Amino acid sequence: MTLTSNAAGGGVALRHATRPATVSLPYQAESVAAARCCIRAKLHDWGLDALVDDASVVVSELAANAVRTGCRTRMIVAVRRPAEHLVRLLVMDGSGAMPVMIEAESDATSGRGLAIVHRLTHGRWGVTLLPFGKIVHADLVITR
Repeated sequence: MTLTSNAAGGGVALRHATRPATVSLPYQAESVAAARCCIRAKLHDWGLDALVDDASVVVSELAANAVRTGCRTRMIVAVRRPAEHLVRLLVMDGSGAMPVMIEAESDATSGRGLAIVHRLTHGRWGVTLLPFGKIVHADLVITR
């Protein structure tokens, strides 16, 4: 925690430090669980327990997509607080293949991941292309 001056009340207010968390993971199925663990721990640290379940699902979907790219280096998973009311989850991989949201058939065993991300983030997700890969980000709004 950090201490900040509260000018209006003349006192001192406690505020959770919002340092981001970043982890480098291999392109292996086990990395999806490790990504979830990293995100959960940071959200607990920030006192954002209400976002843990949705963030776990979102980062699982994004990390699983990165694992499926077949890249041989490492993916980067991160969580940031770009604004007081916002948590941003990021997964960077070495593939230039763009994620595509599809309508999966009712009997399909896969293909619903980005639709789930879209629903949980209320459409607040996107992709930034890099010279050697991409970053997929998804934003969750903090409501208190």
